[in-house]
Amino acid sequence: MAAVTGPARAGRGFTLTEVAVVMILGTMIMAGLVGFYLSSQGVWLDASTQAITQREASLVAAAVRDSVRRCARAQATSVPDSLHQQLALFLRPGDATPYYYFWWDPADSLIHSGYQVGGAGSGPMVVSRADRFQVAASKTAVRMDLRLRTASGGSVDAGTLAKYMNN
Repeated sequence: MAAVTGPARAGRGFTLTEVAVVMILGTMIMAGLVGFYLSSQGVWLDASTQAITQREASLVAAAVRDSVRRCARAQATSVPDSLHQQLALFLRPGDATPYYYFWWDPADSLIHSGYQVGGAGSGPMVVSRADRFQVAASKTAVRMDLRLRTASGGSVDAGTLAKYMNN
């Protein structure tokens, strides 16, 4: 019997082995594409949360800087430990009562601000948790160092130095 070639062979279709090889290759290609997609999504999510936390750190630094510039003196107190302080701002050098506060709340690990610690109108400034909120007040300026935790577990450091302008 003669071997069938040409158009007669094309009419018989694919063998099971050919179909299996094509399916395995297709599956491997799809798995590679899905893996690449998931990896790029993870990188994008990490970068996105990092950018959001950096914006929040900049917001806290700007708020502290602008508030310090309006005051004549400040007082820093360690509450509850040396990594977390409370900053009390005074409008005039002789004022006994602060006009504004910045503090870290151990109940939620967020940076808060307001006219009273825990009072009406005070609340968290940002939604990123703070690992460190350190302030140092001198006779002429305030230095703030901040470390916020990103949603993906990374950290963002920020700092500012502001001079009193209301002397």
